[in-house]
Amino acid sequence: MKPRVRIKYCGGCNPKYDRVALVEELKARLRGTVAWASSDADPCDMVVAVQGCETACADLTAFAAYEIYPITCPEDLERLIEEMRMKG
Repeated sequence: MKPRVRIKYCGGCNPKYDRVALVEELKARLRGTVAWASSDADPCDMVVAVQGCETACADLTAFAAYEIYPITCPEDLERLIEEMRMKG
């Protein structure tokens, strides 16, 4: 079974890169490897926390029961993809 993944964005107060484009690339590169939760009501197995900087201020307390994968810069994308491919 494919892991179900939810995306959580920070507030974007200090954007250092295009977070939406990064998530589009993530979804394209992991197509067929994971299932994406389309809303907060969808169940998930893990959360990708897309942060605009290393401060990583997004409130993730609602996701404490899940594995959380933070992305604080575009370079984190490759690490995350490799980890998810190993799980998927």
